[in-house]
Amino acid sequence: MNFWKGKHAISFTSSRTLSILCRGKNHLLAIRIINQTVIGERISRDQLFKYTNGRFLVREKESCDQRYLKFDLDKLCAVAASAGISQSPIRLINKIEGGFSKALLMSKEDGTEVVAKLPLPNAGPPKYLTASEAAVLQYLHDYTTIPVPKVLAWNADSSNPVGAEYIIMEKAVGCQLVKKWGEMEDLSHFEFIKNLCKVEADLAAIAFPANGSLYLRESMGAGDKYKPLAPEMDPCGLFCVGPSCEKSWFGKYEAESVQARFDRGPWPTLPAFGVALAEREIARIEENPRVVPYGPPRGSTEEQLAVLNMAKEVFFKMDAKTLPGRLPWPTLWHTDLHMGNIYVSDEEPTQITSLIDWQSIVVSPLFYQVRFPEFISIGEDYELGYEIPTLPENIDEMDDDDQAIVRFRHKQTMMGKAYEAASGFKNKNVFKAIRLPPLFRQLFLRCGEAWEEGVVPLRVCLIAIADVWSEAGFSGDCPCNFSEDEIQKYQQEFREYRDYHKIYELAREYLGTDADGWIAPNDNFEEKQQRNKELLEICIAHSAEYGKSAEEMRKIWPYQ
Repeated sequence: MNFWKGKHAISFTSSRTLSILCRGKNHLLAIRIINQTVIGERISRDQLFKYTNGRFLVREKESCDQRYLKFDLDKLCAVAASAGISQSPIRLINKIEGGFSKALLMSKEDGTEVVAKLPLPNAGPPKYLTASEAAVLQYLHDYTTIPVPKVLAWNADSSNPVGAEYIIMEKAVGCQLVKKWGEMEDLSHFEFIKNLCKVEADLAAIAFPANGSLYLRESMGAGDKYKPLAPEMDPCGLFCVGPSCEKSWFGKYEAESVQARFDRGPWPTLPAFGVALAEREIARIEENPRVVPYGPPRGSTEEQLAVLNMAKEVFFKMDAKTLPGRLPWPTLWHTDLHMGNIYVSDEEPTQITSLIDWQSIVVSPLFYQVRFPEFISIGEDYELGYEIPTLPENIDEMDDDDQAIVRFRHKQTMMGKAYEAASGFKNKNVFKAIRLPPLFRQLFLRCGEAWEEGVVPLRVCLIAIADVWSEAGFSGDCPCNFSEDEIQKYQQEFREYRDYHKIYELAREYLGTDADGWIAPNDNFEEKQQRNKELLEICIAHSAEYGKSAEEMRKIWPYQ
């Protein structure tokens, strides 16, 4: 077998020649290079299993090991060859790697193509992740007009002959939005946003019986709880909502005594969902309190448990009269809509032809799910509402660089307004969810990361909710009681917490990386390493501006 990827060749004898071409990372951070294909250099079979799409500034071996996936390529090719209408041997494979899955674009001898998607070991819980993604794709393809690839074959049991979980699906129709966006006129951008909101409105219109993850009923094991979809949503009686497939509900290295305490769903009500989040984090903290010698303030173990119990009481009181309780409907929503996951028509790029990458997409309360798409970069000063922003009167007096920045921000704000308006026109409840004060979504989000991050941001959410308890529709006494001195103390802790994260954000933005320290394959890795060292020294020199000593700055630096 011959495997191709550049200039240096390693060949293996085989009855069939199979080329493997490596493509850029299908990931938000690599959108600029996603349309570039590196071909020519032959690679060994093991290099197909290895992660070869970029490097990492920190913990590189660990990060690559987490993304190493070995499987029986011949068996996978056999499955793919017989999948779909066309039964024809595989002749060519394009390797596409993301952070959590390996996709193989497989070309058959008759010219047709299919995609084989395999979750990486770091992606999430075995069985549930693949079973849910396959079910989501099948449900949307069979019961809605939402454009997604058709599933041709799948297996969520890694003991199968391939030796790994997989989904074989049709290749997405059209081309990635990232390849067309720069060619489109402003009016076309707004027309595209309108069409996207129509798709999202159709998603929001699907009635699910509970929060959790979507599955085929036949996927559920003996110990799995699930709730069937109503007949009007599932005429053939095939689907159900079962346990969440999100990684956060399955601690890979956590003791069974901890995981046994988790209620992974399905959760029939909004309070049940919130309480399960709080009790999961309480279990983790009680069984395995996280001690971090440096970094942002976290709160003591006792404080963490007290704050989580307070959050539980708030969730219990979140009935239909409260602001979040008015938008509680379990909703399936694509929460990772960057331009690499959206396919559009080549001829008319305002028309969406396919949405891909439904891995880890779950059913959650509407207000928790709805958000601006990744490609709309609204700033912290963005104001929801009907007021249309205007360019500053003195824009013509600015230099070219400043003008470009101002016009870019104005365009992003205008796209945000277009998204608001189109959402309101297509689905009123989606529009209401966008306009809901973000602190309610933050309450659930911060609660779910208490063991990892501590409770400082969660406690600030509770302080804010206490301030608007009655106005937000809550009845009875507020369980969040803080003295004025405590409020000042906790808000100061939050400012310190935020300052730490500003440092992390600065490093990520300047280095063009993510939380794992990933560097795109097209980037000069040695140059990035040098820039990382230089940035650290600059931050150390200015550490007092962040309220840190030079030693503290060195200890908290994320990439060393």
